Amino acid sequence: MAAPSTTLNIDDEADLLINLHLAGEADRGQNLVAALTQYTSALAIDPRRADIWARVGRIYVKMDNFAQALPALETALALQPHMPAAQHALAFSYYSLGQRERACELIDQVARRSQQSYIWAMRAYIRAHTDRDPMNALQVYRDWGRRFADPLTRKAKPLIARDRNPRKRLKVGYVTADFREHSIAFFMRPVLEHHNPENVEIHVYSSGRHDAYTAELQRFVAHWHDAMGVSDEDLCAQIRADGIDILVDLSGHTAGHRLLAFARRAAPVQLTWLGFMLPLGMKAMDYRIVDYGIAPAGHEKYYDETLFRVGSMASYAPPAYAPLCEEPPMRKNGHPTLISLNSSAKITDAMLRLWARILQARTDARLIIMVKERTAEAAQANMQPRVEAAGMPLERVFVMHQQPLNQFMELGHVADVALDTAPVSGGTTTLHALWMGLPIVALNAERGVDASTARMLQGLGWPEWVADDGDGYVQRALQCMGDPDRLAALRHETRAQLQRSVLMDYAARTGELEAAYRLMWLNYLRGNRQSRSVEDDLQAQLDAMEAPA
Repeated sequence: MAAPSTTLNIDDEADLLINLHLAGEADRGQNLVAALTQYTSALAIDPRRADIWARVGRIYVKMDNFAQALPALETALALQPHMPAAQHALAFSYYSLGQRERACELIDQVARRSQQSYIWAMRAYIRAHTDRDPMNALQVYRDWGRRFADPLTRKAKPLIARDRNPRKRLKVGYVTADFREHSIAFFMRPVLEHHNPENVEIHVYSSGRHDAYTAELQRFVAHWHDAMGVSDEDLCAQIRADGIDILVDLSGHTAGHRLLAFARRAAPVQLTWLGFMLPLGMKAMDYRIVDYGIAPAGHEKYYDETLFRVGSMASYAPPAYAPLCEEPPMRKNGHPTLISLNSSAKITDAMLRLWARILQARTDARLIIMVKERTAEAAQANMQPRVEAAGMPLERVFVMHQQPLNQFMELGHVADVALDTAPVSGGTTTLHALWMGLPIVALNAERGVDASTARMLQGLGWPEWVADDGDGYVQRALQCMGDPDRLAALRHETRAQLQRSVLMDYAARTGELEAAYRLMWLNYLRGNRQSRSVEDDLQAQLDAMEAPA
């Protein structure tokens, strides 16, 4: 903590120290409103404290209130230029408000002067989501890996599996901060529930906060390790001591990740899955589990990880509370309602202009834009200026702040058609929308992170909702709104189609995953890292390994 300003007298200095202490305690406890109140009190005493302005701005960023974060962070940098933490937060605020080129310029500036892992990771994130060239995405993540992960890998102590039996019961460790009410948990619950204990012994290393959903997941895991607050070095040592054979990263470069434990070579076989669709840029991650929709043949060059393809890379467990609206709301309302359910960080200005074209062509349509900001005030402050700049009819566009899951799953009662975003598409939100009975209009793309919704729709049997360009996107939205009878039929068809799909064949998906782990283990015993798929003959390979020389 910076020393108090020497312009204060002794009593003021004491007050400021108390305020800063209380604010820091509140900030660490995630009581963000209390922290903001304490920092504001400190600024009333000394408004020239750049470090406090930076903390205020970062709290607004944590609250997803980027419009409020901007002036606080800009004030901090006016008082103290080149403050890395403030520049980092400001770059992310620019990005989240759609000012992507400005965000790229700023994060490049601060990264050139910084040796902080989180700054280089943010640079990679902003750059990779702004530039759609997959080779550029690989390069910016390699920039992070060369500085922070790969040196740890070179220094790692040798690791040799103690039991090299090809048929052994594999010890599998899942590492994540997201085993709570989170997208990853919806995908992973069926896996944890259907793992065969004769084939695998499951360990979870949980680095995130817990909630009621965490307790549900814990019921399926025999060995649950709380890793929050454990250093990467100590976590690596624990995983080695536990004798984990296959270590699975479920976070990638998202909050709470433990990639630097993987960099220290915590297990003989290390792979990433589900949590992050872009390359990690580090040498110690052996595999990435994908399917041919997310990573078609020829995409190997876009990743450092060896691609291991399964029939479907995910399972889907819908929320328990998801009441189905039997009829499209437009029949009752007299007008169609479109909805965007993806995070506001995925909504580009170009996307807003495309939605404006739809509203101009269908003059009775309404649009709901649900964003990640947590309050109505923050949602309006962040999105309304962008809506106006895009030329949208303001009387027919409604900005909605982030909703609790139960309320989110009721949005099928107010919306008729969902609109996907580009270049970064939806993931879990796409499946939730389908479970609500909504058709989804999406744009096709090359990268998996850009085409996640398109690949899901094509695989599930709705390729007609996927457009190749903006004109096609507009036409598909208009076609959906123009066929109320089809919308009514979809209310039941989409849910039934999901239930029949590979995404909800939990036993098959988990069996496929266990076969993938076994093939990776055989690769390790052979001393290679081949690009494989579960179409390979596992039994034949096991027999070959055990045959006499």
